[in-house]
Amino acid sequence: MYVIYVVCGREDDIIRHLRKTGYTAYAPKTVIIQRKNGIYYHIPQILFPSYVFIDVKKISPEAYYKIRGLNGVGYFLNRDDPLPEAEAAYIKELCKDGEIGISKGFLDNGRLVITEGFLKRHENRIVKYSRRQHRATVELTLYGKPHRIVCGVEIKKKHEEKALVDSLPAFCRSVDI
Repeated sequence: MYVIYVVCGREDDIIRHLRKTGYTAYAPKTVIIQRKNGIYYHIPQILFPSYVFIDVKKISPEAYYKIRGLNGVGYFLNRDDPLPEAEAAYIKELCKDGEIGISKGFLDNGRLVITEGFLKRHENRIVKYSRRQHRATVELTLYGKPHRIVCGVEIKKKHEEKALVDSLPAFCRSVDI
């Protein structure tokens, strides 16, 4: 697997063109939660902006120049060496479902514990999180260099508080007000 640096915002066009020419290309996406005017929206976002991953064992010189000639392609991150197998495996894992959904978790003494979703497998790589923004930052590597990606996460309190009505004595709950 090789990594290409492309013009930001053109990732989908370049992937479409590479797939037409017979290559398997990826740009992993995630869904983040964003609030606007009090309404929460689920917005898809590219995990590695300006990077496109091509799944091939070796790039021939003809293929290299053909890909470099595409409009919007900058350069190969490392033309001579493919992405290491461990890194290529988690990039394929990121792309297998189309886009990463929103993970769910809770806070336990200031530590984020993930109960389901993509972040469950990468819980030890979480660098920071924001409960208010519903985001978690994860540090992954490409060619041995750290890259930070932002994923959506719903963070709940460990023990949900009971509703006020449930905490009232039984004789108070039956009275109509």
